[in-house]
Amino acid sequence: MAFVTDQQTLDDLAIFGKSGRSSVYDLFKANTRGGALVLKDMFCYPLSDEEKINKRSSIICYFLKQKIGFPFKEEWFDAVEYYLCSRDERKRLVAEANTLEHKWRRYTGCETEYELLHRGVLAGIGIVNGVAELLKLIATKGIPEEYREEYERIAEIVQDPNISWALQERNTKKVTYAKMVDYDRMFRFEGNGQWRMLLCYVYNIDVYVSVAKVARERGFVFGRALPPGGNILDIEGVYHPLLEGAVPNTLNVDGSNNMIFLTGANMAGKSTFMKAFSISVFLAHMGFPLPVKRMEFSVRNGILTTINLPDDLSMGYSHFYSEVLRVRRVAERVKHLDNLIVVFDELFRGTNVKDAFDATVAVTEAFAAKRSCTFIVSTHIIEAGEVLRERCDNVNFMYFPTVMKGGMPMYTYTLTEGITNDRHGMRIINDEKIVDILTAKRENRREEAGFAVDKQTLKDLNILGQYVRDSIFNVFNDTCTRGGEQVLEQMFENPLADVEAINERGRVFEFFQGKDVVFPFEKELFDLVERYLGSRASSNRWVAFLNICRLKHLRHVAKEKVYEMICSGLSSTIKFLKIWYDFNVSLGKNEEDSVYAKVIRETSGILESKLLQSIRETKKEGKFSIFELARFDYVLRHICRKELRRLLEIACYTDVYIAVAAVAKKRKFTRATACVVEEGKNCIDITDVFHPRLPRAVENCIRIDYEHNVIFLTGANMAGKSTLMKSFGVAIYLAHMGFPVAAKAMTFAVQDGLYTSINVPDNLNLGYSHFYAEVLRAKHVAEEVSAGKNLVVVFDELFKGTNVKDAYDATVAVAKAFGENRNCSYIISSHITEAGYTLRECCDNFKFVYLPTLMRGTIPTYTYRLEEGITNDRHGMMIIDNERIVEIIKGV
Repeated sequence: MAFVTDQQTLDDLAIFGKSGRSSVYDLFKANTRGGALVLKDMFCYPLSDEEKINKRSSIICYFLKQKIGFPFKEEWFDAVEYYLCSRDERKRLVAEANTLEHKWRRYTGCETEYELLHRGVLAGIGIVNGVAELLKLIATKGIPEEYREEYERIAEIVQDPNISWALQERNTKKVTYAKMVDYDRMFRFEGNGQWRMLLCYVYNIDVYVSVAKVARERGFVFGRALPPGGNILDIEGVYHPLLEGAVPNTLNVDGSNNMIFLTGANMAGKSTFMKAFSISVFLAHMGFPLPVKRMEFSVRNGILTTINLPDDLSMGYSHFYSEVLRVRRVAERVKHLDNLIVVFDELFRGTNVKDAFDATVAVTEAFAAKRSCTFIVSTHIIEAGEVLRERCDNVNFMYFPTVMKGGMPMYTYTLTEGITNDRHGMRIINDEKIVDILTAKRENRREEAGFAVDKQTLKDLNILGQYVRDSIFNVFNDTCTRGGEQVLEQMFENPLADVEAINERGRVFEFFQGKDVVFPFEKELFDLVERYLGSRASSNRWVAFLNICRLKHLRHVAKEKVYEMICSGLSSTIKFLKIWYDFNVSLGKNEEDSVYAKVIRETSGILESKLLQSIRETKKEGKFSIFELARFDYVLRHICRKELRRLLEIACYTDVYIAVAAVAKKRKFTRATACVVEEGKNCIDITDVFHPRLPRAVENCIRIDYEHNVIFLTGANMAGKSTLMKSFGVAIYLAHMGFPVAAKAMTFAVQDGLYTSINVPDNLNLGYSHFYAEVLRAKHVAEEVSAGKNLVVVFDELFKGTNVKDAYDATVAVAKAFGENRNCSYIISSHITEAGYTLRECCDNFKFVYLPTLMRGTIPTYTYRLEEGITNDRHGMMIIDNERIVEIIKGV
């Protein structure tokens, strides 16, 4: 059966990489595109048969030991792939086609198709000879038994009459037309099937050679696969392949200790170890070399990990509910499929401590009873370990120790038996001096161009990306032209920080919303005009005329298509001018004083210029004499080129204005009114804000001002905290673009930037744990606040990656320090309600609100509407019970 994994696991382990970060796949780069596809296929489909795993390992090991290279040129494969795909019988070479016209076209460089075929034949000859040399080399070194079948099949293909002739052809630079006819027949048509099979084998060799090279350079070794069912996992010296100077660790697992319960302080190395372990298991089931000293393993049916799990706003799932559903999906897999490896980093960190403790104990105990599977579970709730030690005899308790040197925590990154008592979260925060940065004297506000935002914020709010699922960009991307789409992208990538610019753009959108017009150009027509005007005519009138004459002549002699393209582009541009003129007239009626009047007048000035008016008013529709064509083309592509490019630019902006206005009208978005920031009067007031991506989203009112510049938000899991904060953040971002916002009304003092911390991942490349990534994120925002900027800051669950005591202390200290900078506006959410009560006693600038939960029997329901106060709702364990996770694991 197939080896089971899923996208969450692939993302956790960076198997294929994401967001430009390094990946495991990138370690093993093939020489050819075909080899890269074979390599990716191996990564997508690991093996679950010990014989196949060991066979692949032995083949790669043979190429490693014999130091066999890849004796082919990369460009040969691109040429031959294109060549073999061109199987149209009408393009078959025949001797009769070697005419004077054909020779002339080859001489002038116009016969590109023949040149591509010629190049493909030469590349094929080179590949066949390269394969023959490689077979001889392998034969002299001794053919390994595991590779004999593949070797003999390759040798058989090379001796096929449609292939073997290439071994006699030594001219790899030029082949005569007469020979090309015969070679083409055998290669491209009669031998096409054999050729494709040969390429497949060569691509396999590419992978073997490339992977062997990586093993040689990095010192990777091969594991030994054992039959399934033994639940044996013996790994010595495992380390993460993407980390420099990674510390190796050893782990032994069998049926008597199939559950590893892992603890350790923040930054001690838990997440890195779990990723290193999981990557080695994954590569081992591919038969690939491993970053270990030694490894033996019973073949498994799959691996599932949960390390960096985001929320899912599109489904309305909070971070905690995403965790619950993830655990349930894994539980269902474990129920129906034995012999899995399951890795959980920090079970249920998205809920309160009591529920996280109860859930961790219940779920871990249930999983541990599945002795045919292997589990690794890490947690900061060390009290859960003590309970499990009393209840389960098959749990192996391991931890990563912390050694104190001169008051500073140091980490060995070496697995040790037992349960840790290390708690250093608050110490790390103090070492990073976050509170000191915030309480230091704030610098004077700096006038900077633009609105400050960073990649984390854009990712948290899902702002950018045409091809990103459910992005805010795609809410408004109803543009008709590629140029309009590019303008929209520029607007999204460059929010404004100028009051007048924001309000002016907002009024332009209102103007078009009131007009209720449709963009007048079809995409095909607009593309034709852009391509036509994209190339320039000669600056000399007579040279331009002679060039038109030459192109018309070549149309008949050499079947060139440039002349037709000019005729088509000219006709399209004239049509464009006529449509644009009529549209501009209708747009400008009774709008002499409108916000868009200046652009309308500029457009009229261009369209009504003497030269363009005469062309626009021509009665001919594409049937021009050679003299008219040359004259019109010279005017459009040279004399008036700058003016026409400006018209296209205006049209692209108009495309955006119409598209955004239509979306705003359909979705009932409104214009946000910007005002200047005044000392002591910073205010953001949003009425009935909702998330623009959610259908039937619940609306809420949010007001933040100088007197109450911090909103401290509490609520049970799934009550809607993250969605509310994202709705607020998106509204702030769109408002600073001058775009309509998803609200009934909004006024705001223009800010200097927006920073959010909602789904902060760990950073293995820099050695950052999830908690340390949270700390550094808070520090970065603190530095921006201290730099004198007026910022909007959103923190969802400050410091959820550490133990409860440190999380409480840090939330109180950091939230209070941030709030003292009154010119900045904050929303901070937390499950640690005790922190809210402490802050209420000492901070008069905090506004405490929550999202309530209503119980209907044992089923929690949510209003998603803000209320004042601090909630005491705790329903995490109830949600877990309702999802029947423990029952699923036990098979009840």
